[in-house]
Amino acid sequence: MGRKVKYHTQDERRAARREQHSEKALTPGFKEARRDQNRRAYAKRKVVVAPEPSDVVVSLASTEIVEYGYEHLCAHYSINTDLLELADITLTNTDFQKMVGHPPYPSHIVDLDSFEKDWPIISAVTQGYATRMYVLDQTTLISRAVNLDRASLSSELSKSYRNLMADWQLFGDTVRDNPHDLPTEFLAYQSRLWASRRLTWLANDISCLAEGVDVFLAALKERLRSFM
Repeated sequence: MGRKVKYHTQDERRAARREQHSEKALTPGFKEARRDQNRRAYAKRKVVVAPEPSDVVVSLASTEIVEYGYEHLCAHYSINTDLLELADITLTNTDFQKMVGHPPYPSHIVDLDSFEKDWPIISAVTQGYATRMYVLDQTTLISRAVNLDRASLSSELSKSYRNLMADWQLFGDTVRDNPHDLPTEFLAYQSRLWASRRLTWLANDISCLAEGVDVFLAALKERLRSFM
C-alpha cells in the first residue's frame, strides 16, 4: 500500500503551512528567536567595505602634532587631569574640551597676548587631553563590541568615519578662513591633524572588522597599548 495522501491540493498544503506558522508564532520566544536568526544570517551576508582615506588625509596623519621637546607634556596630560598654569592664564579641562572642538574658541584663550609664545605648551597639553579622550572612547568601544555582531559594528564604525570626515573638512575650512587669526588657525589645524590620524586608524579598524570581530578587537587593543 502506498503512503496516505495528507493533502489533496496545493491550496490545502499552503493553508496547513500557514496554520502551522501561526501556531509557532504564538509560542513564547518565537518572534525573538526568529529575529535573532535573521540578524545572524544578515550579519554573515553583509560585506564590510573599508573606506580609503585620501592622500591628503594620509599625509596629514603622518605630520607631527606636538613640537619636539614637549612630548613629555602630551604624555603627562594623556593620563592626568591637571590644570595648566601659565604666566598669564590657567587652563582647565573645560578649556581643553573647547579647544579640541570647532570655533568659536574661548575669547580668554584666542585673545591671550602670549598665545603664540606659549603655543608649544598649549599644543602639547591640548593634544594630551585629546589623546586621553580617545583612549577612553576606544576602551568603551572594546567593552561594548564584545556584545555586538559584525553588522552592527560595521554600521557604527562607518557612521563614525562619515562624521569624523565631516569634522576634518570643517577644520580645514576654519584654517583657510582664518589666515589672520593665528590662535584659531593653530587650534583648528592641530585638530585637523588629529582627525587625520583617527581617520586612518578608523579605516584600518573597519578593514580588520572585515576579517572578523576578533581581528578588529585585537587591532584596537594593540593600538591602545601603544598609548601606555
